[in-house]
Amino acid sequence: MLNKRKRRIKDVIIFLLLGIIILTQLSRFYPTHHLLNIQQISSDDVHNNTQLYFETDISFKMRLRLQEKIKFGGAIKRAGENVFNTREGYNESFLDSLPILRDKIPNFLPEICKNDTTVHRSKTKVSVVMNYHNELLSLLLRSVYTVIAAIPQQNFQELILIDDGSNLQAHEDLLEVEFLMSSLKVPVQFHRFDTNKGLIYSRRFGCQRATGDAVLVLDSHIEVKPGFLEPLLRAVDENYKVVAAPVFDFWDTFENKFWSYDGDALGFDHYLTWISVPKPKDGTNFRTPAILGGAFVAKKRFLEEIDFFGRCMEGWGYENIEIAMKTWMCGGEVVYVPCARVLHFAAKRSPMNHGERKRPEHYLHNAGIVVKSFFPEEIYQDFNLEINVDATLESCRETIEANKAMLKQNKCARDFAWIRRNLMPSIESFDEETSIAHTLISDGKCLTKQLDNQKIQRLLLEDCNRPKTMRNRMRLTKWGELRIYDRQCLDWGYNDVQFSGCHGQEGNQATGYDSLTGAIFNKNHHNLCLGTYNVSAPSFLEKGPCNGEKGKFSVASFSFGTIFHKELLEKA
Repeated sequence: MLNKRKRRIKDVIIFLLLGIIILTQLSRFYPTHHLLNIQQISSDDVHNNTQLYFETDISFKMRLRLQEKIKFGGAIKRAGENVFNTREGYNESFLDSLPILRDKIPNFLPEICKNDTTVHRSKTKVSVVMNYHNELLSLLLRSVYTVIAAIPQQNFQELILIDDGSNLQAHEDLLEVEFLMSSLKVPVQFHRFDTNKGLIYSRRFGCQRATGDAVLVLDSHIEVKPGFLEPLLRAVDENYKVVAAPVFDFWDTFENKFWSYDGDALGFDHYLTWISVPKPKDGTNFRTPAILGGAFVAKKRFLEEIDFFGRCMEGWGYENIEIAMKTWMCGGEVVYVPCARVLHFAAKRSPMNHGERKRPEHYLHNAGIVVKSFFPEEIYQDFNLEINVDATLESCRETIEANKAMLKQNKCARDFAWIRRNLMPSIESFDEETSIAHTLISDGKCLTKQLDNQKIQRLLLEDCNRPKTMRNRMRLTKWGELRIYDRQCLDWGYNDVQFSGCHGQEGNQATGYDSLTGAIFNKNHHNLCLGTYNVSAPSFLEKGPCNGEKGKFSVASFSFGTIFHKELLEKA
């Protein structure tokens, strides 16, 4: 009897130990703090089971069912857990756990916006254009519902929702979106493409079919609060030629980090790039040469005048640069509106496919259309020499001519030089306004940089009889820099003197010219000059002692092909 009792106690102990081991192992995959995190987030969702003004009984019940379907759909990962999720590059399980409508969206508004008691009462009707491809259902619903809920009813014209060829076998939950949208009380245009056309095509398609006074273009992985639209409408109501963009507040849910993206602009470095521009600290609207493409508002009338954007472009990229160039050249303005905020869920990789006509480096094809249509021809020649995009543009000649014809038809008086002078005064203008001289010549050859290595970008001399390209982009500027393109300056701080991003702090980039000897030298290290150690078979130019160091180093002597300011050159 005693032995049986001992065996029973032993079995209970073993059972308890096994239970503890099992629970411990499970906690590795389903930690309790993850679940608590979700419960805390869910408690913020005061709207979750409330029928919204734009929902019918059918759409309300369907939303509740979809919420239950997507919630807790997999192993829960809390915000900040650095685990890559392969589903479109998002922290899927965490995003699925967030309520579709929640109150506690981070508020990054400047104080001037929080204290502004005057609300712009606009009568402008707005068409919302939103396209997606294989989007997370939770992200898509959050984007649609928060946008409709945030727009004043008197301003809401319609939602134009475009499924850009989603893979409905792998993403079958997106099949339900069309029925859900059609059951809402607000007007909805729903379009589903059989094949993936690309983001730019979809947005152009949506904007052309908009019936509102203004068009609001938005990404499909965002979240907004009430009040985000009114500052944007104020800007376009005051001037119908304004393209107004909110500030994107990005949220990386893998790292649980936030950052804002505003005030960056167009530059030219190999191809198009982004540069910082000054912005006010008081939260007021400010002009910018270009904007991000994920969110903007424009009047439909103005979009029609400038032929919208994105003709012949593929996938995504540079359509935002194109619309900015058209706007500025045709007398309009492109502005950031810091009092309008959009929370953007950041992905580890792009969730968008590039369209059925996609090709490698499709974004360079798009950039080529912009440069060929709106930049000076000499800049396009530089661009083409480096990128070799000319052949890919052959099928888009009609588009390029249409862009140029649009500028003439609308009597667009501003050109690329105007944009440079008025919007980017600190950026190399390729003319006498910021340059002292250009085209450096030594022994009948012209100074340029290495083309076949994007990382090193070393200096060499080439035949000056080649077509005008990068060699006459080599310029000595008023800021004491030897620049090529906009953002690259000769930098003496590397083992091999080379070009790197201009920082405007002088130091290793402070370059001077000795008008008597023709030497190019570093102003902060007067015994460093350009030249070569291999005089008999010179290849790349190097830095070396200006005194020649016992004849081992030969200092190159340069002259300039074009001089804008002789007096400044003599003092350089």
